[in-house]
Amino acid sequence: MVNTDYINDFFEFMKKATTAVQTIDVIKERLHAEGFTELSLNEQWTLDASGKYYLSPYPSMLVGFTTGSVKDLTTGVKIIVAHTDSPGFRIKPNPELSIEGILTLNVENYGGPILNTWFDRPLSIAGRIAIRSHEILEPKVIHLDFQKPILTIPNLSIHMNREVNKGVEIKIQKEMQPLLTHLIEDEIKDNYLLKLVAEETGVDQENILDMDLNVYCSEEAMLVGAKEEFISCPRIDDLSMVYAAMEALVGSKHKEGINMVALMDNEEIGSMTKQGADSMMLSTILQKVHMSMETTEEESGHQTMDSFVISADGAHALHPNYSEKNDITNKPLMNKGITIKISGNRSYASEVETIAAFQQLCDKAGVKYQKFVNHSDQPGGKTLGPLLSKYMPVHVVDVGVPMLAMHSSRELMGKQDFLDSIKIFRTFFQLEK
Repeated sequence: MVNTDYINDFFEFMKKATTAVQTIDVIKERLHAEGFTELSLNEQWTLDASGKYYLSPYPSMLVGFTTGSVKDLTTGVKIIVAHTDSPGFRIKPNPELSIEGILTLNVENYGGPILNTWFDRPLSIAGRIAIRSHEILEPKVIHLDFQKPILTIPNLSIHMNREVNKGVEIKIQKEMQPLLTHLIEDEIKDNYLLKLVAEETGVDQENILDMDLNVYCSEEAMLVGAKEEFISCPRIDDLSMVYAAMEALVGSKHKEGINMVALMDNEEIGSMTKQGADSMMLSTILQKVHMSMETTEEESGHQTMDSFVISADGAHALHPNYSEKNDITNKPLMNKGITIKISGNRSYASEVETIAAFQQLCDKAGVKYQKFVNHSDQPGGKTLGPLLSKYMPVHVVDVGVPMLAMHSSRELMGKQDFLDSIKIFRTFFQLEK
């Protein structure tokens, strides 16, 4: 696939990857098309040489892996980890609010969105609903995505808010209620959203027991810049790395070992869920892989310690209007190379050995790299790497595409960095000892 095709395919991917659940649905379609076999944790696995497999224990996470053409597992597993969730808003139960017939929805924030970037955008709704079933403890679940702009959050006119450009605190409970519709005379507000969902899914309204729905920015991705050198898009953090990792997995062939992509949920709220990185899930899956490859417990331990993890998440590029926010000697720039993330307090898991290994990987792939360290007076964020190494004694390096406007409703990254990340990840998966 040539560079232009990657960009266009990524843009198409982003149209459907609107929430964590929908992202996994899109990836499943891709893996099915590439001949991957779905596995379940509740079944015994029989893995073949040159096999392609995936499992999705929960609807917002997925682990895909391939086996080498030589089935014997004598080396560590090569793993790329990314997260499927993005900051935004979740719709509360009984959400309808009406002022003079104008219907808005009651929402709560998810993660840490930059609130003012959500004003005046075309927004939509996606997620899943639980349907009444004959099995009391197993309700039927349906995924839905309206895929059209049915919401917006209008700004208050500057004539009524003269201080807005001087910085005004935004209260989610008051200012961030998205506008849904204007009720006509015979319409009532109660269960209005429920009725829309029932119509969209073809399910009887009385059979819908609960809804887990999120608001997302429905604007499409595009190239920007005088040379079209940047990508502007919602949810770059972290779906750019989700896409790059998956493309590298399906596009790589290898003789030995296991290549794996782990897409975890809930990183934006701390990862402390069963489908998050701060759980035993990935460790459990690795143990099951080792058992299926008929390795002894001792061999499994050695192979885990020999495994290498690339934790792929967005990195902070230098902002030309706020250059003082970056470290004084480590200033990653967009389109100047994928960024290795380093932290003395271990908010990133990169260590000298894994940093050096990734640099050599970039050299082999023929792409540039940069290093990021937080400004010493500016606390930084956390990512997946330290959480994974908490449960498994693996080698981990934290990396990501340098980007601007992280956690905005639209974010910005360099086109070349994005393409280079796919190339690096494919090179990683094709390494042979």
